[in-house]
Amino acid sequence: MKERNPMDRLKILVVDDKKVIGDLFDFTLGYGGHLITVVNSAKDAIEVLKIQEFDIAFIDIVMPDKDGVELLKDIRSTSSHLPIVMMSGYSVDEKKEKAKELGAITCLKKPFEIDDVKKLIRSTIGKEA
Repeated sequence: MKERNPMDRLKILVVDDKKVIGDLFDFTLGYGGHLITVVNSAKDAIEVLKIQEFDIAFIDIVMPDKDGVELLKDIRSTSSHLPIVMMSGYSVDEKKEKAKELGAITCLKKPFEIDDVKKLIRSTIGKEA
């Protein structure tokens, strides 16, 4: 595999209580040279966002401690510029609408293809994933 220029490496935050989702990002985009940070709760996401900046975040809507829309609201109070993509395997139309009102780019329906993630990154921040 061709070595990625460090300037082209994306810093991607993944917030999901399901380990398999974090693994998907790690094994595909991480293996491709991007810096993937995976946390499994809203609380951990807030902590990591205090000390690190990201190019884009992927946040699950349905999580046990605090749902993704509440987390999105918290993030928007301190970071209005971070591109955020919501994810859900459930039919949560009301939460999806609220997330869009709060500035989420879109909501990926699980299961999704990693190519869909790559297209979203390219169209949102103009860089290849």
